[in-house]
Amino acid sequence: MKETTLKCSSLDQDSFAPYGQYISADSRPADAAVEELSFWNRLAVMEYPGKTSVSIVQTYGRNGLTEYTLEQHSRSEETIIPTDDIYVVVGTSEASDAHRPDLSSVKAFLVPKGSAITFAKGVWHHAPLTELEQTRSFVIFQETTPDEDLLVLDLPAEYDLFFKIDR
Repeated sequence: MKETTLKCSSLDQDSFAPYGQYISADSRPADAAVEELSFWNRLAVMEYPGKTSVSIVQTYGRNGLTEYTLEQHSRSEETIIPTDDIYVVVGTSEASDAHRPDLSSVKAFLVPKGSAITFAKGVWHHAPLTELEQTRSFVIFQETTPDEDLLVLDLPAEYDLFFKIDR
């Protein structure tokens, strides 16, 4: 099996744009700022038909920064809000087959706590990776996404490879 090393890419609005949205208060001035608070409105807007689910994914650092799985939601976006720094592996689809990842598009990003990301519809990703023993991230998506809009690929079985992040 082939290990494919991904150098961790710099995360900002432009670098993450092919995969979705980077959500950070550092991207612009606050919409309201008073002595006791600053408020940034509409840093990202998600559109769902129906109900929205607020969930938590707990990930474990036992595999280090190694990704063996990619998943895709072709009809819904997904927002990840980390409680600690996390890493994500993301990719777009092949031009000829929307249900297969374009392995040449796969990148890794460090998502710092205090920020968030939204995966665009069709973007390949998986649960966050961590260097900690465990961490939790809030996940926001359409209520039916896990049951009705989930395609999972086992990278070793499908491609005889896995991804390893080089920070």
